[in-house]
Amino acid sequence: MLRAVTKQNRIQAVLVVLFATAISTAFFPARTVPAPTENFVIDTLASGLTVPWDLTFLPNGDMLATERPGRVRIFHNDLLQPAPVLTIDNIEVNGKMGLLGICLHPLFTANHYVYLAYNYRTGKETFLRIARYEWLTDSLRNPKTIIENIPGVFNHTGCRLKFGPDKKIYITTGDADVPRLAQDLKALNGKILRLNDDGTIPTDNPFVKNDTARHEIWTYGHRNSQGIAFQPNTGNLYNSEHGPTGGDEINLIKKGNNYGWPISHHRDIQHGTTHPLMEFTPSIGPSEALFYTGQQFPSLKGHLLVACMRGEAILNISISNNSIPSYNFLFKNVFGRIRALAQGPDGSLYFSTTMVDPPEANLKPGDNGVDLILRLRRAKPGEQPGGSLDTLNKKLTAAIFSTTGAATAGNKAPASSKELYTQLCASCHGVNLQGNEKVPSLVDNQWLNGGTKPAIIKSITDGITAKGMPAWGGTLTAVQIAKMTDYILASKTK
Repeated sequence: MLRAVTKQNRIQAVLVVLFATAISTAFFPARTVPAPTENFVIDTLASGLTVPWDLTFLPNGDMLATERPGRVRIFHNDLLQPAPVLTIDNIEVNGKMGLLGICLHPLFTANHYVYLAYNYRTGKETFLRIARYEWLTDSLRNPKTIIENIPGVFNHTGCRLKFGPDKKIYITTGDADVPRLAQDLKALNGKILRLNDDGTIPTDNPFVKNDTARHEIWTYGHRNSQGIAFQPNTGNLYNSEHGPTGGDEINLIKKGNNYGWPISHHRDIQHGTTHPLMEFTPSIGPSEALFYTGQQFPSLKGHLLVACMRGEAILNISISNNSIPSYNFLFKNVFGRIRALAQGPDGSLYFSTTMVDPPEANLKPGDNGVDLILRLRRAKPGEQPGGSLDTLNKKLTAAIFSTTGAATAGNKAPASSKELYTQLCASCHGVNLQGNEKVPSLVDNQWLNGGTKPAIIKSITDGITAKGMPAWGGTLTAVQIAKMTDYILASKTK
């Protein structure tokens, strides 16, 4: 039986808090738009899961969910069935790696194809693979590799899968903690890829006639995108993307464009790169994205919804003519970290928590080390609602970036050593180099990889990718790395 969320009474009330973390170039008074009452209820459909990473619906209304340790689960009539419909054994589960995105072929009723993304190991190296399965008698069978050998590491491996209106599959990949790969057209990392449903390369991809580029690439210069969504009617593609320390992005994706990472990020603008529609500092940790098309919540219809992990909310964006006039946050700090979103056949909104999520787990008292799958639905007549979406009509209007603004090179002085450290390193090591419970301090003289200037330069240049530290060689100049090292050493001795 479905039950309303009552955990620790903090979810029972389901308070909706609006809190803007995005820093805008300009703010304008919010517009108030009257709307009908939209009383809602939150149901808990499942608990005790481990990082439910993605959700999708079968035509009969059953829901499939991926768990990062390698299990595909099924819900019949909104009830989680005990046995997985697939368990992938040869999977690499470490940090952010494991079983990730899932999607159905747009002609699923005819061909029964389901696509999965997961990490695997070959020798000492780890990779990302996209495989196509057939849905036969309530199980996934007959895997066929669509693409593989995409380097993947502890961090920044993507990977969201979506079919577009053109019936091509779009795949997000992370930079594998080697930022320069995002600008390398010979590498598949830090990209959005576009393939035919059988893994072959469409003839109209932007780099098919470039002998020095991978022909699978649709766009490049991405750090770690975990959300892509096609806008109904227009077919425009939007993505959500993780920044380094803040600098999270919402982008309008256009064929062949360079989205800047790592040569531009946060508010930087460089010739030849496409700047985001929205940038969020502090970080909101944007994950899955979708356009809401249901009838249950008219005030959300046509809006881009984005699951937020670090922001612990659902970002609700109004989009008009490829610009963003307003946005707000739903359920801020109510359910914790939110990773997956899916719209049900009846217009309900399904989402998953991701609290059991090393190294960024954020378990709260009473969570008992479990992740949940929840459902937001319209309250039935006479049913006690958990709240009303009427309270969300006050939106934050923001000119985050202008899509027509001129991008001029050299409009900003080169970042100082402190700015570089703050933008690229502080999310793990702390603004004051103090570290945290998971990352060692840089000021206590207990350096695990050497605290001399040559050792620090080597760590910054080569990275420690097994621990999630990017390799900045080839992105930062030798002079920048040396100056940042001097800044760290000076801070160490204070």
